[in-house]
Amino acid sequence: MKTLAVGALASALCLGIGVSASRSDAGEPDAPARRTFTFVYEAKFPKPAEGAARLDAWVPLPAVDDLQEVADLKVSATLDGKDVPVEQTTDATYGNRMAHVGLDKPAGELAMRWSARITRTADVGQGKGPMNARFTQADRLVPIDGKAAALAAELGVKGDGDVLARGRTIYESVLKTMQYDKETPGWGKGDFDRACDVGKGNCTDFHAKFIGIGRAAGIPVRFTMGIPLSTEPKGKAGGYHCWAHFFDGKTWIPVDISEAQKVVAKDPAKAQWFFGHLDPDRLTLSVGRDLTLVPAQKGPPLLFFAYPYAEVDGKAVDVPKENRSFTWDS
Repeated sequence: MKTLAVGALASALCLGIGVSASRSDAGEPDAPARRTFTFVYEAKFPKPAEGAARLDAWVPLPAVDDLQEVADLKVSATLDGKDVPVEQTTDATYGNRMAHVGLDKPAGELAMRWSARITRTADVGQGKGPMNARFTQADRLVPIDGKAAALAAELGVKGDGDVLARGRTIYESVLKTMQYDKETPGWGKGDFDRACDVGKGNCTDFHAKFIGIGRAAGIPVRFTMGIPLSTEPKGKAGGYHCWAHFFDGKTWIPVDISEAQKVVAKDPAKAQWFFGHLDPDRLTLSVGRDLTLVPAQKGPPLLFFAYPYAEVDGKAVDVPKENRSFTWDS
């Protein structure tokens, strides 16, 4: 097996040519890498205040798509250690899967847990998931008029033309104008205007900017929320990670611009690799933004859905960071 030289890989990517990380001696692309692991998602919802009439709690379930196979899914819920009914539901807009528990007169700590055997395939733009009108429309914090439309015009990506090349132009612009930062207040909401004004943020902010310009340019763009894994055979994730895809008319081309920005100074070829490639070291939980759960929550649509969410008597309640756990083991 021959590994592509870094220079050759960077050159190919700069030209917008889809390539795999390595090629056989015959010149044919290798099959994308695959990874299989057992994933466990656990959440604990604090005991509601005395007199609470109703508790509703939701957690996302692993997505099933072209790149992610799910086997042996087991979902459970307990109230102070005693089993309670849990239902599995799916939203009609995006097909996101979730588990829900509804309890009248809750009088204890609710715990929800699922485990599954996941096989994840590296994404080289082979996904043919469904198109959705929402992937062409504005989100609550991601407008596609005003500044987004102006940036699309400034970059010359509006209208017809090679979608791959237009996507590359937007990618390069976001990569050059954003800095990964979780210190400056306001990060983590995926707020397009803030991303443009401040030029800093986490993965949600990077991809909000890409989505806003892309959709303003007439390119369908999809947002995905999940959990990152290290390359170690077992471990625990500290939080979520997100990425995006744009539709070239046939398949969904992946981008992970926040990861690219983290390495661009030391490894520019790797930063270019994140256009059109995603490693298999991740888990997809949900697609889309401004989400309505099933059954519908009383509060406003969720910006994203990766963490446990709960309402007591129709009002959202805090689920502390220490009350959630994401682990994997090969």
